Amino acid sequence: RNRLMSAEDPPASPAAAAALFPASARPADPPAKVVVLLKATGDAPILKQNKFKISAHEKFEKVVSFLGAQLGKKQIFVYLNSAFTPRYDETVANLYEWHGVEGKLVVNYATTPAWG
Repeated sequence: RNRLMSAEDPPASPAAAAALFPASARPADPPAKVVVLLKATGDAPILKQNKFKISAHEKFEKVVSFLGAQLGKKQIFVYLNSAFTPRYDETVANLYEWHGVEGKLVVNYATTPAWG
C-alpha cells in the first residue's frame, strides 16, 4: 500500500534521518558535567569558590547538600535564575538543558526566603 510519508513517520535509515534533520537542527548530546554558578542573595555569605562542575546525572539535591555544607547551614533557600526553586530530585542535566544560561546552571542561594 502506497502512502505519503508524514512528519510523524520515522526516517527509513540513518542517512535519511541526516537528510531530514541536519546536525545543526538535532539536539546536542547532554554534557557529562555541568558548570554550576552559585550566587549569594540577600544576607547569604559569598562563597570563595562559587563555580564548580558536577556530573550531569546527579540529582539537584547534591548541589543543595554541597551548598549547605559550604555555608555550615542546615536550611538554605535555592532558586534557579532568580525565579523558582526546582525539585530536588530532578537531574542536573535536565535543569541545565531547560534553564542553563551561557553554559552554566545559575543557582541563587539565601539563608531566608528571597523569591516566591
